[in-house]
Amino acid sequence: MGTWGSGPFDSDTAEDFLDELEEQSAPQRLAVVQSTFRSAVEGSGSSPSSVLPEEVMAAAAVVAANISAGHSLTWNEEYPGITEWLAKPIAQALAASAVQALEVALPADGWFWRSWVDTEERSEAQAAIDRLQSVLRPVSAGESDN
Repeated sequence: MGTWGSGPFDSDTAEDFLDELEEQSAPQRLAVVQSTFRSAVEGSGSSPSSVLPEEVMAAAAVVAANISAGHSLTWNEEYPGITEWLAKPIAQALAASAVQALEVALPADGWFWRSWVDTEERSEAQAAIDRLQSVLRPVSAGESDN
């Protein structure tokens, strides 16, 4: 797998995931995103999981981009139109699933964090996940601004 940055779309795995979504309708995208979150949560604790952390991050970033507060996310500029990939408003349950899947797929002691050789890049990856959660958590708690 090639990784060139710490953002949610900065890997071959995430790019492949986005390519898959790009060719689909909004309802099909929603189904794939939901399935990604469900697989991450259901596979927690099992190794290997059926879904990779990079896929969970990409799916969560797609959801976050489709929340109006997520329109300020820096990676949206790299993927024009992504803010229109899902029907609005984003459901509270979908945002909650994204938050839960991120927590399960990226545990503090997990291999994703150990895979970062550079401490600065690890910190940048944590900052990207923190940005995602700062957009997702209010919606998952029912504080939508859509």
